[in-house]
Amino acid sequence: MAGIKEITVFSVGDSNSLKTWSNVPYFFTKNLELKGYKVNRVNIEENKALFNLYKYTAFAFLKLIYRNSNHTYFRSKLNYGLTNKKIAKALEVYSNTDAAVFLTFSFSAPKSFNKKVISFGDWTFSYYIANFLDREPKWFEKNCLEREKQHIEKADLVLGLFPLSSTFIKKNYTNANVHYLGNVINSNSELNKELVIKAKQNSKKLLFIGNEKYLSGALELIEAFKKLKNNYPELELHFIGLNENETGIKASGIHYHGYLNKSVVAENELYYKLLSEALVIINSTKDWGGFSSLIEAMHFYTPVITRSYDEFTETFGSTIDLGYFIDQNNTLSSCVEKLLKNSKDEQLKLMTAAHDRVKDFTWSNYIGKMIGLI
Repeated sequence: MAGIKEITVFSVGDSNSLKTWSNVPYFFTKNLELKGYKVNRVNIEENKALFNLYKYTAFAFLKLIYRNSNHTYFRSKLNYGLTNKKIAKALEVYSNTDAAVFLTFSFSAPKSFNKKVISFGDWTFSYYIANFLDREPKWFEKNCLEREKQHIEKADLVLGLFPLSSTFIKKNYTNANVHYLGNVINSNSELNKELVIKAKQNSKKLLFIGNEKYLSGALELIEAFKKLKNNYPELELHFIGLNENETGIKASGIHYHGYLNKSVVAENELYYKLLSEALVIINSTKDWGGFSSLIEAMHFYTPVITRSYDEFTETFGSTIDLGYFIDQNNTLSSCVEKLLKNSKDEQLKLMTAAHDRVKDFTWSNYIGKMIGLI
């Protein structure tokens, strides 16, 4: 990246914290620094007091009429104006910056900024409305959609974290310079292949990672676990991200660990201990099975059981050798039973395939590709 030495990175949340957006801002900025760039971190998270005020007034009113509205304070015109002032001030403070990177499609640099602008995100708000909410935009969403379109089309480089969301941007934003560089594993733990494989081949632990958004998948897994427990009494089910009060179910062999903060040493160690010892990671939630947690587990030689959803199959294929898809011929419990009945050689094939499919999804590789494009 000739001539570029200093980069200002704008993130919705503290990029020094592993708690922010599935650890993405943390690893993004850390790997830029590891490659020798000076990184200025700017947190453009919305004001909490205004967020809560909006939540119980304007947003509450909209929710009464439009139940699947997602128009929080973050997307309001007021927040847009205040955040733009914060961005402009930061670029004045960091006047020597050679490029501005926005880890969101919702904001960008002012027109007066004459250096490189890079936009990075998982998907646009437009993609989210069309593919996750499965509807047309509401009248009050169109202003922020137009702003997002302007940011994307004016950026020097646009990076989508998923293949189909990147294709969506190419199709719907005519002037966008869009690239898909693969996905990334958000891990800061060392991997000991031999120890991990040995632990998994003797494991009877099922792992689920996800918060309340994935509750339907968690409940389906619990029902399957109860049936399997009759024939496999040593079986254990571990939840990261959920507590017993959120599922409302307490049963023998089920362990709830709640949210584990990777910034806290003990919680980080427990997180990766569970990941290293799990026989399989399971998330059967329809349409989105927690992609980031699945590929992180795959890095730790963990086979996957999930439903096939578009971004996953576009990345790994409609048939997989790294685990099993739940479908009309294979229930969740039958998929788990296949794993339990596998020989050690068959288990090893699945574990190795899971790891090999994501081994190049490193942040170092990703940042290197991005630098090459810039």
